[in-house]
Amino acid sequence: MALPRPQAAPPAPAGEVPGRARWRATAPPAGTRHPIHPGRFLETRFLIPAAISQDALARALGISRRRVNELVRGRRAISPDTAVRLGRFFGTDPRFWTALQAEWDTFEAMRSAG
Repeated sequence: MALPRPQAAPPAPAGEVPGRARWRATAPPAGTRHPIHPGRFLETRFLIPAAISQDALARALGISRRRVNELVRGRRAISPDTAVRLGRFFGTDPRFWTALQAEWDTFEAMRSAG
């Protein structure tokens, strides 16, 4: 599954330099959907549809079953190493998995910052 491509930025408002990023530190807008944890995404979009058990995935990736279980339960992050292993196994780009993790981490940081 490919991540959406970024769209071109809208024209800069009057008095602002075109192409210069405008950054604001804000909490997620009300009604923003909470992203799914990457481990839960792995389970619902890859493991369950393909009928792959956590044990089978752990063996195929060469990692412990505990590591896979903690990931699926949302208690462990996808490390770059795990992203590479998942990418090789599922035929996805490892950056797909690290992007999911980064989105999760950023949302959680914004939520806890208020």
